[in-house]
Amino acid sequence: MLGILRKEFPGLEIGALSIGKHKNSPFLNEDGYVITKNTFAVIDGSAPRVDLKFNGKSTARFATDVAINVLLATNPSVNGKELVVAITKGLNKEIDKIGIRDIIQRTKEACPAALFTAARIVKDKVIVTALGDVACRINGKIIHACYFETERLMTIKRILQMRKAKKKNPSISDEELQGIGRLAIQEDLKEQVRNYFNNPNSELGLGIINGDPVPDKFIKTYTFNLKDIKTLELFSDGYFVLADNAEIESWEKAFFAGEKEDPLRWSKYPAVKAASKNMFSDDRTIVVINLARK
Repeated sequence: MLGILRKEFPGLEIGALSIGKHKNSPFLNEDGYVITKNTFAVIDGSAPRVDLKFNGKSTARFATDVAINVLLATNPSVNGKELVVAITKGLNKEIDKIGIRDIIQRTKEACPAALFTAARIVKDKVIVTALGDVACRINGKIIHACYFETERLMTIKRILQMRKAKKKNPSISDEELQGIGRLAIQEDLKEQVRNYFNNPNSELGLGIINGDPVPDKFIKTYTFNLKDIKTLELFSDGYFVLADNAEIESWEKAFFAGEKEDPLRWSKYPAVKAASKNMFSDDRTIVVINLARK
């Protein structure tokens, strides 16, 4: 399949695929991934709430690239809160380096932000650090998944307005419905940034890399024996249908089946985003590690 990166390290066979939602502009992909002999990660840049570019990048891409660089530069023994702190520090360093601190302070929703899950081999262990909704599956079993209450509420609101419009005008186009859905949650997306990012005191709070300290409650860490792992999969929320097996082709098959079955993402696979002629429903990134026993 075009676009799959395949790598091998001693005892490891790795495949990765990252595809942006803009079908005609793949360079706008705001996801990213890391693959080394001991560090594997998927990073999901938080969708921009404002149309600003920093160093020619969207706020999401800016944050994703910072996370990638920190993961590549740090020792694999850096995990959990220590890793989140390191990435946060890296983001703040880049924000100050290009002089956008004032912009962010005036308009909080302009702040670059990203979520990630990283798996790192440390001697005979695999340590997984997860912040947000980039999921992880080991030996076919989900060991980390996260669903934001703010997104659930926005999804309900979006779909309600779309269904009202459809009832009022049964011949309304899918494109018009999508516009109505986007408009319905436009301010909620900004409110999510202003009030709920890294807010431990609200039931709507969520953890994210955005330059602010990340409360411990949002950082998830899992430890496994390396010898017990046969397959490890990391995938962004762009893959909203689980694959049957640990193969990228299987993930892609499941993705396209879901896109075809519910492109508006308002029935079987409700979400805040939808697919259209020129757009997939979201950026999507998958990293699959097979631990080959030689």
